[in-house]
Amino acid sequence: MKKKFMVTVSHGTDNHDRANLAMTFVVSMIIEGLDVAMVMMVEAAELAINGVAETIKGRNMTPVAELFPIILKAGIPIYVCSPCAKTMGVTEDNIIPGAKIVTAPTAIAEMAEREVINF
Repeated sequence: MKKKFMVTVSHGTDNHDRANLAMTFVVSMIIEGLDVAMVMMVEAAELAINGVAETIKGRNMTPVAELFPIILKAGIPIYVCSPCAKTMGVTEDNIIPGAKIVTAPTAIAEMAEREVINF
């Protein structure tokens, strides 16, 4: 059985390095053929707004503008914390394609089946 991972991202425009590093890890896992999902929480919820993730440019990293299309094309599960989405202004009208706004029980059920990596 293939190992499964959940990457929890908690930073967005508040910390470009941490947000960019998380996306770099997710893309690397996709390229390696791993089963990966992502949950965006706290400040990272804003990355689920169309066009925001592409503004992230960590130091000495491939910019998220180049990484995010790989993530979206791969069609991995992308979950956005419901209260965090509300706080950061994520709505069904502006959310990135394929992302789902979920409550804690949904995210926790997914985490229970995966090794969790936090950023």
